[in-house]
Amino acid sequence: MKHSSVWPLGLGALCVAVHGIFALHGVPAAAQAPEPKSPPAPSDLLSLVLIQSDLSDATQTMTICDADEDGFIDSAERKKLAWRDEHATFDLNHDGKLTHLEVAIYLAKKRDALGITQFDRNNSQVFIKRHDSNRNGQLDADEIAAGWPPDPSKFDKDANGIITVIEIAEQFAFNRGLRRELGIEAVDNMSAIKVMKKFDKDGDQNLDAKESAAAGLPLDARGHDDNGDGKLNNMELALLFSKHRRELGLSKSDGVKAKRIIAMADYNQDGKISQDEMGGDVFTTDGPASSQYTRFDANGDGTVTLGEVQSFIASERKQLGFSDEHIANARRLLLRHDTDRSTFIEAAELSSDTSGPGKLPASTLKAADENQDGRLSLQELAKHLAKQQ
Repeated sequence: MKHSSVWPLGLGALCVAVHGIFALHGVPAAAQAPEPKSPPAPSDLLSLVLIQSDLSDATQTMTICDADEDGFIDSAERKKLAWRDEHATFDLNHDGKLTHLEVAIYLAKKRDALGITQFDRNNSQVFIKRHDSNRNGQLDADEIAAGWPPDPSKFDKDANGIITVIEIAEQFAFNRGLRRELGIEAVDNMSAIKVMKKFDKDGDQNLDAKESAAAGLPLDARGHDDNGDGKLNNMELALLFSKHRRELGLSKSDGVKAKRIIAMADYNQDGKISQDEMGGDVFTTDGPASSQYTRFDANGDGTVTLGEVQSFIASERKQLGFSDEHIANARRLLLRHDTDRSTFIEAAELSSDTSGPGKLPASTLKAADENQDGRLSLQELAKHLAKQQ
């Protein structure tokens, strides 16, 4: 299904009904229907979380459409909006005008429906800047013809030959959601991108058998060639890294941590830490510098590989007994219950009322207080949450 863009890009394109970037289901001004009565604000609008792009895009809309600069888009100014027939839903105080906040809520609603996050918006801006040679804030036909994106039809949602920052963000959001469904996290995808860039010698965006062997992949490439073409594309490669990470028991943050440990001392960028590079250990300021890295060197050959670091961190994760999700939930519950901001939850801060969601019952203290000090730490709570699953 094709989606029209919902955010502004160029100033001239924002409010024009036919060519504007807001054109979701816009109609020509001449065919504008009578103004509907203002319905009550839908409750789901009140649950939206605004992000920076909603606010900045709303500012652009107000700048262009609020001609008299009174801080409102009134009925006359509203005629320039492609979504004017939807305005009543977002006119939360039913005064017949649209404020900056009400415009931002409209944008947030459309963005939320497409699953676009601030990360997607930021990432799309990076690609626009990289490929937008004439700096008009979008990718025109000649810029697209230069080679990015490789499949323009996936990005050009309205098939007008132009790719906007929002269309890029929408496709990135779709790709991210697909990867998440397959168990691929950002760290896995970035590993795939990095390996593809380094070892794809013929530039076909695939790793053939020879290139896969040179990359030293942690799992057999043949077992991840899902389409049977004898090569690994980026998705197949990301799935391989995802499967390896999960088999080790590494969380998302563990995967990032392992790569950072290698990167901090891998001066020649060959993907491992040699004995000479261990001398530049950034983890210690006294004693033999290499001692901090030798703990990762499981086979004692004087070289630390990414696999060895991952295995070391995986054993630490197993000892911790909780995942990134558990620690995130524990932080949320600690913030909610720790009324004296001691960074612990004491008995007095737990409720005997367990009827409501998001409340920790008093019995949690006895069940989760491993060191029996009469209070719950962040790690104790995270481990307790993991056991409840």
